[in-house]
Amino acid sequence: MRSAAGTRLDSFTVDEPWHVVAGTAYVRGEGFHLNPEHPPLVKLWVGAWMPDTFTLPPMPDLHEKSQERDWVETTMFFGNDASAAQTRARLALWTLHGLMLVVLGLLLWRAFGLAWASGALLFLALEPTVGAHLPVVMTDLPLALSLAIAALCAGLLATTWRWPWAIGCGLAMGVALASKHSALAGLGGLGIGMVIAALCGWRQGISEVARRVAQMAVAALLSLLLLWSMYGLHFHAGADGRDAFNRPLAEKIDELKLPHWRNAIAFADEHRLLPRAYLWGLADTVRTGVEGRGIGMHQVWGKTYYGNPPWFSWPAILASKVPLALIALLLAALPLIVSTRLPPSARWSLAAVVAACGFHLVALMGSEGIWGGVRHALPVLVGLAVIAGGALGIAMQRHSRPLLVGVAALYLIAAGMTLREPRLWEYHNELAGGSADAYRYFGNEGLDLGQRFHEIRAFHDRVIAPSGEPMYNEYWMGEEQVRAAKLNFHRRVESLDDTNVAGHYKGWFIYTMTDTLPWPQWDWDPAVVFKDMKLVARFGYVGIWHGEMTRPQTRAGSMFSKVSDYIYKENGNDWKLVSDRLEEVVAQLPAKVDAGVELGNAYLRQGRREEAIAAYRGLLTQTKVPVEPSIAAQLKAQIAAIEAAPKEATVEPMRNPWLE
Repeated sequence: MRSAAGTRLDSFTVDEPWHVVAGTAYVRGEGFHLNPEHPPLVKLWVGAWMPDTFTLPPMPDLHEKSQERDWVETTMFFGNDASAAQTRARLALWTLHGLMLVVLGLLLWRAFGLAWASGALLFLALEPTVGAHLPVVMTDLPLALSLAIAALCAGLLATTWRWPWAIGCGLAMGVALASKHSALAGLGGLGIGMVIAALCGWRQGISEVARRVAQMAVAALLSLLLLWSMYGLHFHAGADGRDAFNRPLAEKIDELKLPHWRNAIAFADEHRLLPRAYLWGLADTVRTGVEGRGIGMHQVWGKTYYGNPPWFSWPAILASKVPLALIALLLAALPLIVSTRLPPSARWSLAAVVAACGFHLVALMGSEGIWGGVRHALPVLVGLAVIAGGALGIAMQRHSRPLLVGVAALYLIAAGMTLREPRLWEYHNELAGGSADAYRYFGNEGLDLGQRFHEIRAFHDRVIAPSGEPMYNEYWMGEEQVRAAKLNFHRRVESLDDTNVAGHYKGWFIYTMTDTLPWPQWDWDPAVVFKDMKLVARFGYVGIWHGEMTRPQTRAGSMFSKVSDYIYKENGNDWKLVSDRLEEVVAQLPAKVDAGVELGNAYLRQGRREEAIAAYRGLLTQTKVPVEPSIAAQLKAQIAAIEAAPKEATVEPMRNPWLE
């Protein structure tokens, strides 16, 4: 009920149509070619809920993610009733997550007792981020819940060393693997913990250690079998032996810069250890989440950082999203747990949860993926709920009225502070200025992921459409979604022949509230940008302005989007035209990595090597936004390769890191 109330106004997130369409294709036997960057659990589940009236056109040969995303969104918004699909999808995900929460609750009851289990589940019920994800077709919450379930099964296995818990642990680990590739980090921590638990049986003889190791091996094999079964026990993405991904797996592997990941995925593919679609997604996850997308600027708690995100980014994100009363509950639980003699089932289960969630957090802190925000840290959040549940469990165990009153008060305060929140996804606590002002402190997908479309459409139909003026959009929502709704949307640059170099526009403008802040790194001064506009409406993170603006940098950004479409969607090959237009872009936006890379590539394809080197080097020498370290290394390697190549040799263009 809390989830329904706090998400009733939400439209699809920008990723949900992809999952829904891909899952429907999976269930209908069309292979696992679409959306392979995520394992199939959630997609299979939601695909099974889609009615026969949900239509899928023949899938063309797709190249690059952008082309695949366009086709998927066209299928959802032009070929189907997207509103009906979302309603069905919400019911499907409430059901899946509800079943997982029931299992989690029963395991918590078995490991810690009923009061502790009730406290943990109440934490999750009141936590806004969890409620926001309950009806959403994404992989983060299924991973968090399945990883916690696997940890509890492992803790109960370490307590009893009975075969049913080994089987349960294996099944839960398989579900986690089939939820999201980042399960590997938490399961790795869980595996290390279980090895230690198995070795603790040495006092009972080598045979006992061997028995425990055998149980762990069976659990591991069972998890892999379950993962394979999700792919229909097929190595190839298609039952016919085809792998029609938007890019060949060999290319995905070759572009990985970390040798241990590149070699491990190549080895697994060569020996068919895991389904090829899973390995494709793993390579994609390493490329975008671990190595990074080339994002060189990060906003963390109101301060801008360059290069790699600071180590405390994830603790800061969690501290800004969890309600303060629930944080207080967690802090109260810690000394209670330390000072209480827990039964073996509770000790081992708690250790397993800490191992799994702790390793996930460590992996996050070593990654480049803070752009995803709190959703990437949901396994940690669920682990915190398990720990916090100890406050109620121990208070009941001690029969302490003052302690019970204090714990109950914290739950009530948490309810009072969050139950009136209309948009759970956007919730931030008072440390981050609350939901309304969190954009001043953070810049990640925890602020918004495209869910404000319904309000924008209603405002358009009520106000913008009657005016007849164009609408320009800088808010992340699918272009096919906008066009299917027949909004009066205009790109600032509709053609490569555009001559509006000054970037003068008049009409309605959709910006995010982050755009009301000054960003000197991008020559963005809101006092100048909005001086001839009036803020007419605000919908949470989104604002709608009316008036006019002149900004050549904005026109340059739109020009790059058009050039990118020309290259990767229209298969254009007039490289002189491309370089001419990108020169305009780079002149206005010298720190724009994707534009600089594509300009260098266009020069290289024309044989203009010196100019290509200058374009690549320009990204390294500009000082507005220092290039992220791994991308800087790629640029230097590309320059070195050009300089070392003989005149008659062909030098391959550099892969644009922003394509991922």
